[in-house]
Amino acid sequence: MPRSPVWMREETRMLGFVLSGIHAVLLEKKRSRSLVTYTIVMNIMSACVAVIGILLLLLEFLIFYVSAEEPIWPQVSGKILSDYLFIFSLTELMVSSTVTHWAYQAKRNR
Repeated sequence: MPRSPVWMREETRMLGFVLSGIHAVLLEKKRSRSLVTYTIVMNIMSACVAVIGILLLLLEFLIFYVSAEEPIWPQVSGKILSDYLFIFSLTELMVSSTVTHWAYQAKRNR
């Protein structure tokens, strides 16, 4: 069932209001500088958490491969989920490092 056009207009107005508020905050120099600083700090914290997660997953992989017994299907499915978590943790580390670098360059060039 299609949605009414009135609902779409109200949603578009709300989105415009939110985006204009964000734009006003980013244009104000004092707040923009502190926003970039907060971005750098949060991305550094995110990278630290990603490194801790990667180390814990590597420990889990080591324990999984060292165990002598034949794994049963729940262990294998858990290992597959850990593999995906490892990939996403590496992606988080790369993205947070890249954004931190960009934010640091933006702060330095202002």
